[in-house]
Amino acid sequence: MINSSPITPRQRVTEAMYGRKPDRVPCMPFIDNSYSSPTLGIPVSQSFLDPTSHAESLAACFERHPNLDGVSINLCLSDEIILEKEERSDEYLIKTTGGITWILPHNDIGSVMEREIVSFDDPRLEHDDPLKPGILRTLEAMPSEIRSKYMVCTGVTGPFSQICILMGIERVMMATIEDPAGLHRAIEKRLPLALQWIEELAQFDPGAIWIGEGLASSSLIGPTTYREFVVPYEKALTQKIRQVGVPSVLHICGKLNPSLDFIPETETDCLEADWQVDLADAKSRIGDRVSIKGNLHTTTFVSGKPEEIYELSKQAIANTASEGGFILSSGCALGRDTPAANVEAMAQAILDYGQYT
Repeated sequence: MINSSPITPRQRVTEAMYGRKPDRVPCMPFIDNSYSSPTLGIPVSQSFLDPTSHAESLAACFERHPNLDGVSINLCLSDEIILEKEERSDEYLIKTTGGITWILPHNDIGSVMEREIVSFDDPRLEHDDPLKPGILRTLEAMPSEIRSKYMVCTGVTGPFSQICILMGIERVMMATIEDPAGLHRAIEKRLPLALQWIEELAQFDPGAIWIGEGLASSSLIGPTTYREFVVPYEKALTQKIRQVGVPSVLHICGKLNPSLDFIPETETDCLEADWQVDLADAKSRIGDRVSIKGNLHTTTFVSGKPEEIYELSKQAIANTASEGGFILSSGCALGRDTPAANVEAMAQAILDYGQYT
């Protein structure tokens, strides 16, 4: 099916991210390798480890869902940062730069199992960058016609969350109390790497650049900590993204209400809100300064019926979309077992109720 709209899906999402009204509400559930891999018919681990397979799986989603406006590149690895890889019966153990050991099931995404860095003065904090290469190579592998037509929202991990990934959230949370100067020093070491990451992404025409700050959730840290240790560094990234000429999207997992009023201080163009955030409340508090992307529960996407997704999508549109600046999405990345019919149900709700007149 060919999209006959006078604007492209990428233009539609861009307009909404900048707070405006496109022709309709964009349909952009958070699709990355967990959902895209089975769409292509490959194990999730294959796209997690191989940027070319990752890009091919994301492109396949546009064939499967003709009214989909965009996808995301969020988390993956590449050969250039893998130091050791051991295959077991149902998983891989992978050691990468940054002193990280990952556990990667054969048909799921990877997670960090062990970390070597325990000091804010570890020299690897200044140069090791295990998260960037896979994302960069995936964007590079996306066909140019896909990048020009659709929104490919491509990730850079925020400096605070980088430290949490490299050193562990428990160590970071303790440092906010016991060694705040050391934590700031460590985050400041990661900031130039994140800024360089943005510059390198810009070479491959991303539709938007997504700042991943999942570990800055109000489920983990309070608003005072968020404002001190996260906001200034997020602001540096959004200003850099503005210089390269694409929208910035800030993603924070989980609860956010206590810190929500500080989001405009980051100067992000768009907040990607998880399911715990009340969309109507977020729109009323910050929607005049920040567009909103969200936020159906990913568990409902897996276990719910298409009729339920349709009704929840209809409700989100009614509560949030009237003034523009809204992208209908899931709250976080769609899981591997999400039925394709539920993605179609979201798209159909937009076609039925998301038109601007």
